[in-house]
Amino acid sequence: MPAVDPTTTRTISVLLGQPVFVQALRYTAMYGPKPFAEALLVYRDNGTYTILSPGEDHHGCYVSATEVAVDAPPRHVAFMSLPSSDWDSNVAAHTLTFAADMGAFTQELRLPGEAVPRAQHGYAAPVLDGRQIDVTAGWTELRRAHDGVFSALAARATAPAIAG
Repeated sequence: MPAVDPTTTRTISVLLGQPVFVQALRYTAMYGPKPFAEALLVYRDNGTYTILSPGEDHHGCYVSATEVAVDAPPRHVAFMSLPSSDWDSNVAAHTLTFAADMGAFTQELRLPGEAVPRAQHGYAAPVLDGRQIDVTAGWTELRRAHDGVFSALAARATAPAIAG
């Protein structure tokens, strides 16, 4: 049997971990080609993630500056998507910073070959019982199942700003 040349391998296997925390996201500023105001972000126990929205369903890896758990929401997280059709069979890097006191987040999107990052922002809220989420259910079913949290985020996103 001939030796396998690792430079010609066309696929790898990545084990997706078990969900440990799920956030519902409501964007108020978005990247033009991805105008999906709502998304579910599933953090998994081995540093992998899944994101689902009306037009995205992909996986990747993340590194958090703090522990990610139900009782410890993330503060600053770097994400790297795995190549997917969502990104034209390429990757994308996202860095999200959360302001827990306001439930808000900022996101920096970096795409290959683009020197200037894209700024995005919005609001985030934890999904109760996120460890039980079935990502195979698809966006439509998951959106319906978590309507309460998405409705609350939509109200927050459209509420007038309070001067401080």
